[in-house]
Amino acid sequence: IVIVFKLFSLVSLLTVGLTGTKLGCAEGGCGACTVMVSKYHPHQNRIIHYAVNACLAPLCSLHHCAVTTVEGIGSVASKLHPVQERIAKAHGSQCGFCTPGIVMSMYALLRNNPQPSMHDVQEAFQGNLCRCTGYRPILEGYRSFTKDGGCCGGKAQSNGCCMTNEHTQDSTLPAQKLYDQSEFMPLDPTQEIIFPPELMVKQPQRELRFAGERVLWIQPCSLEELLELKATYPNAKLVVGNTEVGIEMKFKNLLYPVILAPAYIPELNIIQNTQDGIQVGASVTLTVLGDVLRAAVKKLPAHQTEVFKAVLEQLRWFAGQQIRNVAAVGGNIMTASPISDLNPVFMAASCKLTVMSKGEKHVIEMDGKFFPGYRKTILKPEEILLSIEIPYTRKGQYFSAFKQSPRKEDDIAIVTCGMNVFFKEQSNIVQSIRISYGGMAPVTVLATATCNRQWNEELLEEACTSLAEEMNLSPSAPGGMVTYRRTLTISLFYKFFLNVQHKLSLDLLKEVFNIVFFVVVVVAIRRCAQNSGLAAALLVPIISSLFTAVHSVTCVGHIVGAIVADTQAHAQRAAKAVKISYEELQPVIVTIQDAIANKSFFQPVRSIERGDVAQGFKDSDHILHGEMHIGGQEQFYLETNCTLAVPRGEDGEMELFVSTQSASKTQALVAKALGVSANRVVCRVKRMGGGFGGKESRSTILSTVVARPVRCMLDRDEDMLVTGGRHPFFGHYKVGYMNNGRVMALEVTLYSNAGNSLDLSLALFHMDNSYNIPNIRGTGYVCKTNLPSNSAFRGFGGPQGMMIAESWMSDVALSCGLPAEEVHTATFSLSQSIVRRMNMYKEGDFTPFSQRLDNFTIDRCWEECMQLSDFNKRKDAVEQYNRQHRWTKRGLSIIPTKFGISFTAVFLNQAADIHIYVQYHSKDLGKQIFFFSHIFNLGIIINFIMFYRTPDLGYDFETNSGRPFNYFSYGVAVSEVEIDCLTGSHKNLHTSIVMDVGKSLNPALDIGQVEGGFMQGLGLFTLEELRYSPDGYLYTRGPGMYKIPAFGDIPIELKVSLLRDAPNEKAIFSSKAVGEPPLFLAASVFYAIKDAITAARAESNLTGPFRLDSPATPERIRNACEDKFTKLCPPADPGTFIPWAVQV
Repeated sequence: IVIVFKLFSLVSLLTVGLTGTKLGCAEGGCGACTVMVSKYHPHQNRIIHYAVNACLAPLCSLHHCAVTTVEGIGSVASKLHPVQERIAKAHGSQCGFCTPGIVMSMYALLRNNPQPSMHDVQEAFQGNLCRCTGYRPILEGYRSFTKDGGCCGGKAQSNGCCMTNEHTQDSTLPAQKLYDQSEFMPLDPTQEIIFPPELMVKQPQRELRFAGERVLWIQPCSLEELLELKATYPNAKLVVGNTEVGIEMKFKNLLYPVILAPAYIPELNIIQNTQDGIQVGASVTLTVLGDVLRAAVKKLPAHQTEVFKAVLEQLRWFAGQQIRNVAAVGGNIMTASPISDLNPVFMAASCKLTVMSKGEKHVIEMDGKFFPGYRKTILKPEEILLSIEIPYTRKGQYFSAFKQSPRKEDDIAIVTCGMNVFFKEQSNIVQSIRISYGGMAPVTVLATATCNRQWNEELLEEACTSLAEEMNLSPSAPGGMVTYRRTLTISLFYKFFLNVQHKLSLDLLKEVFNIVFFVVVVVAIRRCAQNSGLAAALLVPIISSLFTAVHSVTCVGHIVGAIVADTQAHAQRAAKAVKISYEELQPVIVTIQDAIANKSFFQPVRSIERGDVAQGFKDSDHILHGEMHIGGQEQFYLETNCTLAVPRGEDGEMELFVSTQSASKTQALVAKALGVSANRVVCRVKRMGGGFGGKESRSTILSTVVARPVRCMLDRDEDMLVTGGRHPFFGHYKVGYMNNGRVMALEVTLYSNAGNSLDLSLALFHMDNSYNIPNIRGTGYVCKTNLPSNSAFRGFGGPQGMMIAESWMSDVALSCGLPAEEVHTATFSLSQSIVRRMNMYKEGDFTPFSQRLDNFTIDRCWEECMQLSDFNKRKDAVEQYNRQHRWTKRGLSIIPTKFGISFTAVFLNQAADIHIYVQYHSKDLGKQIFFFSHIFNLGIIINFIMFYRTPDLGYDFETNSGRPFNYFSYGVAVSEVEIDCLTGSHKNLHTSIVMDVGKSLNPALDIGQVEGGFMQGLGLFTLEELRYSPDGYLYTRGPGMYKIPAFGDIPIELKVSLLRDAPNEKAIFSSKAVGEPPLFLAASVFYAIKDAITAARAESNLTGPFRLDSPATPERIRNACEDKFTKLCPPADPGTFIPWAVQV
């Protein structure tokens, strides 16, 4: 028996001294903890290297393995590895918290393939997230490792050279190199760390046991031993990759006292061809499965590999590479997840499963009876899954698999399916059809409807009607999105119908059937009924120490106590063991609509007004009303809030090592908690793994809790639950405008969901964005709700205010029947050399808050961005594409931004630089002490103190006078997208950005900030969706359900240009702030999506303004593209059910 004390996951061991590997989420969703595992594989007779998530990898599973961390490949103290050097020189690291994981993913790839393709690189990073860089510099730096991405250093000036190609590209704007590839160290595979010879042995033929405090881990060496153990421990879990059980034990508080690890049993690793297909052992990893099926697709006739190609398509988007490297195909089946990516494929393909127990072996078909209930299979407790046989297909058989998820890469499915149809020989008569869905019930389901008819439009209509009836969901179904999910089942079948029709027509040499399309209107649910009460429970532990903090709570996630224990695992376990009773208080206010109904607002209510708004509406030709909701956003810094508090021994002195953006506030609050003066507390922030405003004020909560000699680091789910994020906003507007699109009057009311306390976010100053509205009134309400207090996030409310401005501008454009860019710029004559901008500000104009716009450069940004993106040519191409395609549409948008720079809290706009130099030569300690005491008692200031306060700042809401901002940063972005009208998915095809950053101090840094901010905005406006229960409980508490942009979300073509010759006299060295302003430019993607939806709606004769809330998720895009399929899935009436999730 080998005893393992307190440590379970690999990352726990690495914290002992190897601090390069980071812990970001503890669920394998961010890749910050990526390391490389190497081992001799006895069944493959070779050494294999693969990337894994250290947070999920059990120590017990690493017997006879070599683990390489980022420290093991190189360091600044010795010598950097080329993988480390290139990400650094390519400016691919900002906060640096994600960098070790990305480095190790790339390193593991290069150990297996020294010259990968760019596709290989992107696939290797599917399991890694970065919140800062926007990914482009990482990919560009590592492109140099690929087959055709390296640099010759100018030695071969030919068509394949980057220096030669640079001059052949059509570009009127000069490019500036951010780094020189020729300076990169070469990669020499022969110099890599060798695999330890002592591990070059076959696995010992004996059973291994590891006993922990609560779990017994057994690794049998033979199938007979495994079956014997399963008979002895029928409820034991079989674990290969720990990608599911690890998460269940961590986040669902489940305990499995006995775990069996069958990873090395030969019979469970078998891969062999049979007469009917390929038999794959249950312990075979998904990566190996993919390799086997890819080889079969290359080797076998195309008609035999339909199922193989469908499995490969699902594996392409199955989690990240680190998960696929360790997760077993058998585990995916036996987990019985209702949203499994692969189980619907296996079920639709009628895969055969070999099941075994002690003394018995039989084969069962994976059909509709295999999953009798949620997370259950028909296998008996003592049985194990030995293998799965994935069948060949035959001529006349067509198979497809689909997965729809909020994010394409590494995301759980909303709906997933496998579809299988077999035709009678040389005909279009359906002999059999088999369709399986995940995400439509507590289990993977098999559609029961059958047909024996021609594959034509009548079959399509009948099948869609049947699916609409059969694939029904309760309006309160877990996961929400009921209307969207029901519509998806039909839309995905329609995609299958079109695919099969196309293949069938080619195979039968017949013309494609003519299809008549019918479109009807279905209105999606926008708000939900209010729940009658708040049900929340915070569990507090029973060991070491319990600090009771409060007697009443105002939200789920309100901190009510803290635990001190000898290990983090013990403290977490104790925290889950304590029950707290609650007396419910009414009313429960969760959403902005709840706050409006109950008039629950923080004071004061702010308002800004200019001109005569009433007269402006009278003078307008038209008036429109509209509204928009903008969802919140989690900062998702890769390093969660953490603090180390170290007492220094005398007079209550304490030294804090904190991940915070506000060291002084942390110092003050910890001093208050300890009852000492602030000079007794030293607060150190050496580096921070991301912040984005989320550690501006909320990190002080954690610091005051741990004002004792302890270390505290929040888990990802705790951090997301407690700290809040970007404020959700709701805006209602009334716009008066002329026939040509000139806006004459605007009245806008903004509501922000602050949560249970006030924090940092103000949108009124950005309600105009870049548009000069002569008569304008804006009113801002801060809603007090029963949610954790929302906080600062890159933009402080500015992006929300500007987003609503672009919404009414888009509505005006649609109402006038003019393209949005013509309303933005009022292009009356395309032949004019200077485009006359109607609604946009000009130099010297005044804002609604009475500040003059000097050095106004948006017009220059606009012209350069139109040129950089080749806007007019791109617009013509989009229009031509949309005329030729019915079910995919493209959209194009150009969006400006005007972002004010300064803190609206005036006292924050200051800085001090204090220098004290004392030289004293006495060696007498008493004299030295007397000398310094005398100096400070006399108040003597030695040398000098430099103090700076930004001049002439301040604003008075009562008189609408003053100067709230020191200056403005400007930018313009053009984006092109393509949407799938049947699923709501979209592709980011192109983005061009021109940003005014003044005189750039470091172009590489500034471009990195622009790209990073843009990608965060892309998440805000198209991807990241916080889901709350009606009681205010946050469902999306980690990367499993909350998806930030990944490598695959970068626009296929991304151009960033910094505006030249635009110095800013009001900042250091004529520069400008660049961190926050670029974020809003991602709205160009949102409004490009809206433009594409407009084209789709036009096919249904739907014109004019329509509401599209942010983020533009696949659900919202699909529901906005109204057609005959959406009519088959009408939503339930609001108020007739309790929704699973509400829009806060």
